[in-house]
Amino acid sequence: MKKEQRQLERVTGRAENQLVRRGTASEHEAVVLLTSAGERMILQRIGGNPFDDAETRRLVGHEVEVEGYRVGDIFRFVKATPVDGRPG
Repeated sequence: MKKEQRQLERVTGRAENQLVRRGTASEHEAVVLLTSAGERMILQRIGGNPFDDAETRRLVGHEVEVEGYRVGDIFRFVKATPVDGRPG
């Protein structure tokens, strides 16, 4: 069976720090992206620590556009740009 080809996507939303995987052995604080469509995705920078990445944490509190790949409820991004005009 061939590995599914993932499509590069651009998604915009608000980055927040939230508890994820609640009630499981994988429970932890993570940066999540909340979109205007009501989606909630865990943000992980490709090449960064998936549990604690300083560059990803800098996005918290900002409206951001991220470019990357969706893997279940995780959005693995290669680029993140604040779009709210506030310094990041």
